[in-house]
Amino acid sequence: MEKATGRGRGYKVAAIGVAVLSLLFFLQAAIRHFRDIPPLPMNAVSLIVAAASMLLVVVNASLGGVIWRLLLGDNGVATSWTQALRIFLVSQLGKYLPGNVGQHVGRVVMGREAGFPAAAVVGTMVVETLWNVGVGAGLALLSVLLFVDGHRLGQSFWIGPVELGVAVVILMASPWLGLGLLNRWLPKVAHRLSGHGSLPLPRLGTAMAVAILFVLNFVVMGLILRLQAQFFFGSTAIGLAELTCLFAVAWLGGYLMPGAPGGLGVRESLMVLLFTPVLGAGVAVGLGITLRVTTTAGDALSFFCGLLLRRSDRGSAEKAT
Repeated sequence: MEKATGRGRGYKVAAIGVAVLSLLFFLQAAIRHFRDIPPLPMNAVSLIVAAASMLLVVVNASLGGVIWRLLLGDNGVATSWTQALRIFLVSQLGKYLPGNVGQHVGRVVMGREAGFPAAAVVGTMVVETLWNVGVGAGLALLSVLLFVDGHRLGQSFWIGPVELGVAVVILMASPWLGLGLLNRWLPKVAHRLSGHGSLPLPRLGTAMAVAILFVLNFVVMGLILRLQAQFFFGSTAIGLAELTCLFAVAWLGGYLMPGAPGGLGVRESLMVLLFTPVLGAGVAVGLGITLRVTTTAGDALSFFCGLLLRRSDRGSAEKAT
C-alpha cells in the first residue's frame, strides 16, 4: 500500500514537473521570438474573428454536452438535452483547477444533484474520455505521417492508405477495445466504476454519432486556428486539415498531462514545436497565446451560458408547478 502511494505521489510530482518545464519552454520561446510575432491588427475584422473564435469554443463545449447526453441515454439515464448541456457547460470551468480533473468531479456532483446515478455518470465519462483520446490519437497519427515538419512524410513510409485507414479506425474504436479489456482484465475496477458489474458497451448508433461529433470537435478547433492564423497574423501557409491534425497532437499532450490545468504550457509548447516549421516561430508563438486566451474566455462564456440554462430550467419548473 505504501509503495502504491509512493508511486502515485512520484507520478504526480513527475507530471507537475513536466507541466512546469513545458510552460517554461513556451515562455522562453515567447521571449526569444517576441519581436517575430506579427502585430495584431486592431480593426473590425480582427474583433469579429476574436468574437467568432470565442463563440466557436462555446459551440465545441456544446458538442461535448450533446455527446454526454447521447452516452447518458445509452446508459438508461433519462434527462433533457437542456439539463445535460447545462451541467456539462458549467462543469467545464473546473478543467482549470490543478490536477486537470475538476470538470469531471464537478459533473459527478452536479449530476448527483440532478438525480443521475453516480456510477452511470462515471461510466459515461470513462467512455467519453476513451473516445476523445482515441479520436485525438487517430488525428495525431495522421499528422505524424502526413504533416510533421510541413512535409508529406506519409509518402516515404511503407504504410499505405489502406493500412493508415485501418489504424485510424482502430484508434477511433478504442472505447470498445478499452471497455472490453477493462471488463475482462480489471473486473473490480469496472465494477467500482459501473456500480453493477461491468461497464456497458455503447450501441453502434451512439458510437458512430459520438465519433463523428468528436471529429467535428477537432475540426472546430482547427477552424479557430485557421481564422486566427490568417486574420491575426496574416498567414495562409497551412490548411484546415493540417492545422486540425497537428493541433490534435498538441491537445493530446495537454489532455493527458494531469499536472497541467487545461493543458496549460504543454499544449502551447507542442504547438510551437509543430507549427514553427510551417508558420514560423513568431506566428506559432502568437497562435499559442491567442488560442489560450480564446479558449479560456470561451470556457468562461460557456460557464455563463450554462448558468442561463439553469435559470431557464428553474423558470420552466416554476411554471409547471
